[in-house]
Amino acid sequence: MINSHIRRAASAAFAALVLLAAPAAAQGKRKGQTKPETNPSTQTPPGLAKKGGLPPGQAKKIYRPDEGVVVLRDVFGRNGYTVVRTAPYGDARYVWYRTSDGVLRRAIVRPGTERLSFTNVPALVLREVLARLY
Repeated sequence: MINSHIRRAASAAFAALVLLAAPAAAQGKRKGQTKPETNPSTQTPPGLAKKGGLPPGQAKKIYRPDEGVVVLRDVFGRNGYTVVRTAPYGDARYVWYRTSDGVLRRAIVRPGTERLSFTNVPALVLREVLARLY
């Protein structure tokens, strides 16, 4: 009877040991998988790899001429100019505006490599437009 208790205890201990060791064995590499490179200088963090590699706040926003026209129209209105008409011109946009003395002028908003280009815009208005965009 004592031998049967010892055998049962020994077999229970062996079974517990096998069950505890099984998950540890499953933690190894799968067949054909390799470990990622451990050199930190060549590794891109996982969250940045999907987004193009730039951290938040580092990417520059590229504005279209239509967005520049919206800001230009708003700043013209705040400074006493009246926008008469806007029209597309290829990639650029024409903005016709009237000055406070009634003279009709044409501003041009062109796309650039990094920023929009504004032509024939008063310096005060241009500073405010660029401050709002960039």
